Amino acid sequence: MSTNNGNNCHPQKDIDLDLLIFIERYATNLLKWDILTFFGHHPNNQQTAQDIALEIGRSYRAIRPELGDLAMLGILNKFDNHNQPKYQLTSNPALRSLTLKFSRGKPSVSSLQDRAFIS
Repeated sequence: MSTNNGNNCHPQKDIDLDLLIFIERYATNLLKWDILTFFGHHPNNQQTAQDIALEIGRSYRAIRPELGDLAMLGILNKFDNHNQPKYQLTSNPALRSLTLKFSRGKPSVSSLQDRAFIS
């Protein structure tokens, strides 16, 4: 007679609480998710909103306020550049590390072919 009480059916996985909090705080919608993934794949890039929009296949109009939000939250640095600000991943070691961890294993958004289902 088996004494399996169901505990072995679903092995428990460790949850990275720091990463979970990061996602809840910064990746609050699909657009921010894509932006964070982009900067996780390109942590040293300093680019305009238009360039980022082209890279991730989104409209400049949609991405601009999200970049501003992420800059206000401190996850991105914003640099003035003649009426076209540039954005770069923060130099804060903890946030930078979490962004890199978040983007690890996720495909580069620019490599995805069919993005028509997301505006």
